[in-house]
Amino acid sequence: MKTITGQMTLGDVVTEVPKAGDILRKQRIDFANDGNRTLKEAALAHQLPLENLLYEINREGSANQDGIDIKYMDEESIIKYIQRKYHEDLKDELPVLEPYVEKMVKEDGNLEDVEDIFLNLKAALLDHTRDEDDNVFPMLKSFLNNPSEDRREALKPHITELEDEHRNAAEAFWRLRELTKDYTPSEGDSGIIRFVYQRLEKLEKGTLDHVHLENNILFKRVKEAHYQ
Repeated sequence: MKTITGQMTLGDVVTEVPKAGDILRKQRIDFANDGNRTLKEAALAHQLPLENLLYEINREGSANQDGIDIKYMDEESIIKYIQRKYHEDLKDELPVLEPYVEKMVKEDGNLEDVEDIFLNLKAALLDHTRDEDDNVFPMLKSFLNNPSEDRREALKPHITELEDEHRNAAEAFWRLRELTKDYTPSEGDSGIIRFVYQRLEKLEKGTLDHVHLENNILFKRVKEAHYQ
């Protein structure tokens, strides 16, 4: 594993050390969408000691929670991995979580904004994954197997749209963090509130890891190889 330095980009840091994503996420550093920013720049912008971030990140190993090193996978394998691990999880999790969010708001009406953001996220993420599965990923695979100018130009606006949607999702999660005090329940909060906060944080982690794989590995490779 490479030693992480402040001059490395956020995308490269999390590609090399996937668990670094958890460290950065909790500081609301958007490694998934700002992957070209250096770790030093991010630390300065968030008024965080770079030395502390480097110490935490360099203590972690290079494998992700599946024991897979994504950077050695080819593009089509990454697409399959994203669909199997993240798309299927979202399709399962979001509809199941919704009634618990509704029940949470019935217990505490002050959390209506949390519910509104969740419902908008649910619709956006399901539409986003459906578009990737049905349209963009097939176009991308076709382009990778048989690159051409026409296929490249057809693909470009779809990639841009996905990247915009990725940033919108991250901003929604930062707002959820503000409203829930980083998903930390108060001492007197009920079990349902604690459960929802836990699931929302898990959803945030999965979504940002998912976005990182697309923005900073899959789409980056395609652009570097074919968009020059």
